Parts: sequence; C-alpha cells; structure tokens
Amino acid sequence: MRSILISGASQGLGAALAGAFTRRGDRVFSGVDTRREGMPDDVPLNVRWPDSVEKAVDEVARTAGGIDILINNASMHLHGSLATLDQDAFKETLDVNLLGAWRLTKAALPHLRAGSTIAMISSLSALVGLPEDGAYAASKFALEGMSQSLAAELAPLGLRVLVFEAGRIDQEFPGASGGEAPETIAEDIAALIDRRDTPFRNPIGSTARDVTAALGADDGSRAAIIAQGVARRGTVGHQD
Repeated sequence: MRSILISGASQGLGAALAGAFTRRGDRVFSGVDTRREGMPDDVPLNVRWPDSVEKAVDEVARTAGGIDILINNASMHLHGSLATLDQDAFKETLDVNLLGAWRLTKAALPHLRAGSTIAMISSLSALVGLPEDGAYAASKFALEGMSQSLAAELAPLGLRVLVFEAGRIDQEFPGASGGEAPETIAEDIAALIDRRDTPFRNPIGSTARDVTAALGADDGSRAAIIAQGVARRGTVGHQD
C-alpha cells in the first residue's frame, strides 16, 4: 500500500485526487485547513506556514513510515489585469502556488521512499499567459521552471518529478466553471503517476493536449538533454 500526501485536498481537484488514489487501494493523507469529522487521514496543512508544513509531513511520516507520492495541488487564483492587481494579493498567489509547493517538497524530501514521485499540479497558464490571468500565469510558469530544476537534482537519487497541465476544471476558481469534471482530470493524473514511463510534462484533457501540440511544447525530454550538456560544461554564468 502506497502512502500519498496531497495538499489542498478539501475540495475540487484535490478531493478528486484523494478519491482516485483511495480507490486504487492507497492510503491517502489529505492536506486540509481543518480536520473533517469522520476523516481520520485528514492532516491540517497550510502551505504558507513552515510550521504547519513541517507538522503535516511529520504526522504522515510517523503514521505511514514514509511517503511514496507527494502531490502539490494547493493553489489559488487571482483574477484581474496586471495594472490593477493589489501587490499583497499578488504576493499571496506566488506564496501559495510557488513557494507553498517548494516548502512542502523540501519538508517531505527526507521522508520520500526510493522510487517516489513528486507531482506538481500546474496549468495551461504555465504555457500561455492569458488576459486577466497574469498573476496565476506567473506563479505557474515559475512552478514549472522550479520543477524542472528539481527533477534534474533528484533524478540521481531515484526520485521522479512530474508536472500536470490541465485545462479549465469545473471547480471553485473565478471563471473556472464549465470546465472538465475534477474526477475525470484526477483519474487521468492518477493513471499517469501509476506508469513508470510518464514524461516530465503532461497535458491533461483534450484542450490541454491541443494547445500543447500547437505550441510544440517539450515534454521535458529536450530540456533534460540540454541540462545534462550544460552540467557537463560547468556552471551556467549569471549576469547581475
């Protein structure tokens, strides 16, 4: 039985992912704001607070003996033109969507078993910046860049990093209604995590696949080859 920790699992895609893996016979620890009655494997988790992250990871590791799959799903959406955004709200979006995933991954790393998977729930907004979507796009573009570096760093340790880019999902984000059902998206993601030949970047849903194909987006293979070549030649130079 695998042990799985999912952030942002109280509703929407996170709850659907918890259901998908539970049906597979896995033990799922759902990161939620507050424990729910009758849900013994709920874990209080706020990815913005290091103490909360450490306590949640320690609880899962103590209970299950380790973590086989970490799913960074916690996310927030900030709708509006970049010229009108509130700075604190923009910072909060980056704090949850980018730094939240970093905090949770960093805390979980010592408890990941050999062959474990770290899954980052991204978005088509990581590939195309749409109007009124700049803050969310910035957070998801950054998440994928961070994840690509992480994948290269962890591969020698036998740990895998996967990114999942879904199109519009019918959940409680502004403007998100009318998309694909979270349960459908969750089943697709779970099936890909179960496979060992899944590439780094994975479009989820027909719209995502169409957009990715139109852009000719790399599934991670080309970037990995380039990264290996750069690493052999030495440290990349930086300009201040």
